[in-house]
Amino acid sequence: MPEPATYVYCLVQSARAPALKGAPEGMPGAGRPRTLAVDRGVWAVVADAPLDRFSGDLLQQELQDIEAVSRHALAHASMIEFFFQRSPVIPVKLFTLFSQDERARRHLAGRGSKVRKMFERLRGLEEWGVRITASNRPPAAQRPGLSGTGAAPASGRSYLEVKKRLKDDDGAPSSATRREVGAAMKALGKLAAKSRTEDFPPPGRGRPYVTGASFLVKAKRRAAWKKRVSQLTASLAKQHHRLEVSGPWPPYHFVTDTKAAR
Repeated sequence: MPEPATYVYCLVQSARAPALKGAPEGMPGAGRPRTLAVDRGVWAVVADAPLDRFSGDLLQQELQDIEAVSRHALAHASMIEFFFQRSPVIPVKLFTLFSQDERARRHLAGRGSKVRKMFERLRGLEEWGVRITASNRPPAAQRPGLSGTGAAPASGRSYLEVKKRLKDDDGAPSSATRREVGAAMKALGKLAAKSRTEDFPPPGRGRPYVTGASFLVKAKRRAAWKKRVSQLTASLAKQHHRLEVSGPWPPYHFVTDTKAAR
């Protein structure tokens, strides 16, 4: 059997080898996680990746299967998040493979200066994801003439006219909606060290206006961040908008194209 490849999950900054006790199993088909010394105080969390499961052709097949990709992505992320709870971490992209440990070590060590600067920049920070789904009008239960709670239209024709108008309203958000949503995102940005806007499909008939961003927040400001999120969630709900938040996460969106972050 050929020697297994080396699968890389993340880089960890630690004076000594990070403890592996309690770590998740990791990628389906890969070996148990282990550490690989990369540079002084920097370790890679890696695993053996048998080529009968991780060859290029097989990975291409896996990438065509949404469920398989999801399983691998969750396993990859769970490993990164385990170490993030204990030490500063730089996530590595899904399916990062090297033919052997030494190749992985040389490649990662060759980026030593950049890696050290990145650890310095990200120390004490955590990522939060925010998504706001906006509405130009109240939910159906509160719309006049379309439920038992509002005033009924005078005739069947009136009912159809109201229904058509509501359907035609689907699409571009009103200026008021944009202001409300924009103000909420700006308020959260003031509490963050950096933010990165996420891309969503443009609004259209039957498709709401959705916006969101990833925020890099100081861990010591987590309580203030969560309090502000709670306030904005309640305020937006009164305007029939929905704010969803996830985190804290490792800095997934802030370790690659640093020029895109602000």
